[in-house]
Amino acid sequence: MTPDKPVYPDISDILALKDEGRREIRARSFGEKIAMVEKMRERLAPLKRLREERRAIAGARLPQALGENKSADTADDQRLREPRLDEE
Repeated sequence: MTPDKPVYPDISDILALKDEGRREIRARSFGEKIAMVEKMRERLAPLKRLREERRAIAGARLPQALGENKSADTADDQRLREPRLDEE
């Protein structure tokens, strides 16, 4: 082993398992693949709901963090909303 050449762990077993999983999915019918995606969505639904709740809470806290008289808009946001001369 030379110091200029990094040594990486052997991941051939992981790659083989991934390849096997891909072959199994390829062998499934279209309906089975759709059912698989629906089950995945059901498993992810609680996580997505929690993420949306966190975003709603963070969005509600933003104006408080900026202060009463401050706007959440940056100068770029305000500039983008102003009509351009060539658009009139």
